[in-house]
Amino acid sequence: MKQQIKGFLAVLLLGSILSTGCTGPEDVPSSGGLPPDSMDGHAILRVVSPPAEPAGEPEKSEEAGVSQLHPYVKGLTADIAAELSTPGMGEYEKAKAAFDYLITHVSIGEPIGLELWRVHGGGAEAIPFIEQRAIGPLRFGVGMCEDYAAALTLLLREMGLEAAYMPGLTYSAEGNLVDHAWTLVKVDGVWYHLDSQLEDAISRRGSVGYRYFLRGDRTMAASHHWGQNLIAAGVLTAEQNREIAESFPAPSCPLDYPTPQRLPITDSPAPDMETLRQRVAAEIAAWEAENGPLPEMELNALPPVFGLEGYGPADEG
Repeated sequence: MKQQIKGFLAVLLLGSILSTGCTGPEDVPSSGGLPPDSMDGHAILRVVSPPAEPAGEPEKSEEAGVSQLHPYVKGLTADIAAELSTPGMGEYEKAKAAFDYLITHVSIGEPIGLELWRVHGGGAEAIPFIEQRAIGPLRFGVGMCEDYAAALTLLLREMGLEAAYMPGLTYSAEGNLVDHAWTLVKVDGVWYHLDSQLEDAISRRGSVGYRYFLRGDRTMAASHHWGQNLIAAGVLTAEQNREIAESFPAPSCPLDYPTPQRLPITDSPAPDMETLRQRVAAEIAAWEAENGPLPEMELNALPPVFGLEGYGPADEG
């Protein structure tokens, strides 16, 4: 699957190809033959040592605020945040509402609509990666793990929370490490992990169990590697380690938030990708009919750290 997605994007992005090492709907992490951390009908998680000492708070980059978002992405994010928000919501309620939205409104699928910002506000320079990859889930309800993580990060920020995109590794159904991405959020002064894509992958049986919602480092380390812990594992290149250290420092997530009650959901069919592609093409064609062809532009769609090649076997994810 990873190679198929890369081939699709090679045509779509004229060389700006992205890696998709995310686990799909049936590719939940396995124990790889090791004793499972827990078995409750969801994922079977590999037992690993606790994460190394965290590097500190995520850097406050241009992507950290919502005011600098491209107008098109800002509009998509603000509309959903307004739909989810109610008077008097606390930070926990905001985090849960945003997380639930990704689970109930987004399906695994090829990134789509990556160029739509160019015909809805435009701009001379490519928008940042996190905005670029949030478009699919926010507009069309579809995406890979990077898209889920990007969309959730922006949605949480729009709702007034501190949030960060986190690249790392997780385990495929075959037990191999593959590249992945999820989200960190600060709730009432404490940082937590949220993995909306993996939660979605195990929540298609009638309810959401919140295995990957507001988790601390020790729990998350059973199935994920990130930050200083990933650097210490010695499995990446020196350049990848530098990028993690400089751009993706991981704050300490010291504890698990109490798990919410299971959320009943109704399984719905995945979006028709061909129909979505036709909609995107029609919007671009309408703009070009008035303004001329879009000039070529290299989009910021390449995932940080893992880039084109990704991590893990090419036929997984």
